[in-house]
Amino acid sequence: MPILGIGVYDIPERETQRVVEDAVSVGYRSIDTAAMYYNERAVGDAVRACGVPREELFVTTKICDSCYTWEETFRSVGHSMKLLGLDYVDLMLIHWPVGNPTVMWQALEELYHKGLFRAIGVSNFYPNTFPKIVSGAKVMPAVNQCEAHVFYQQRKMLEYLRPYRVELEAWSPLAEGKHGIFTNPTLAAIGEKNGKTPAQIALKFLVQYGIIVIPKTTHKERMQENIDLFDFTLSDDDLHVIQRLDTGHNVTGWPADALTY
Repeated sequence: MPILGIGVYDIPERETQRVVEDAVSVGYRSIDTAAMYYNERAVGDAVRACGVPREELFVTTKICDSCYTWEETFRSVGHSMKLLGLDYVDLMLIHWPVGNPTVMWQALEELYHKGLFRAIGVSNFYPNTFPKIVSGAKVMPAVNQCEAHVFYQQRKMLEYLRPYRVELEAWSPLAEGKHGIFTNPTLAAIGEKNGKTPAQIALKFLVQYGIIVIPKTTHKERMQENIDLFDFTLSDDDLHVIQRLDTGHNVTGWPADALTY
């Protein structure tokens, strides 16, 4: 799985195909969508139209939250696959720990073994819900996708997932533009030293810790900026300074902060 991809949360379906095709044209090979984003059809259209072979692209989607039975899970998966129009997806996630995650996971395992998914994982699972998946899993989650950025660095989550060999993937890696992330003096100073923007420094911080990032933008020039992370390395001093930006709290309000490790 590429460590950097394009996210399409909250992008209208009428714009999504163009956004994904633009992203692929500047070098992205990973696309993250979900049933609740209501743009899976456009993602599939972009995959077919972009000119890059399917096997070179990594497509992630997430099933809806309200599944309590195998049958409901199969229906949710089937609906997503129909909209995407793909023979397989590279990563299928349970979007939120609601419904019956244990039953949902068992259903995803079966479909994984049938070849419908190359990998399966979870999203927004914390230590109060993650054990419901792994305690009886025959296939371990490949990733846990959670909010993570310089203001909510999820270092405890990284440590929590390490024994399970589960990767952390960051949604909203630019904190939805909140807390002045694009003009933050710390990020700006480090960016000036490295010839990079605050956004690039914020993304590089996560990437350098091995966290997968899927920043969202509809602007091609921002896509190019966000992917231009691999010609420099943050120093240990830079990393320590950025660590001080961590508030220990999310900025989106969901899931709640009151989750224990």
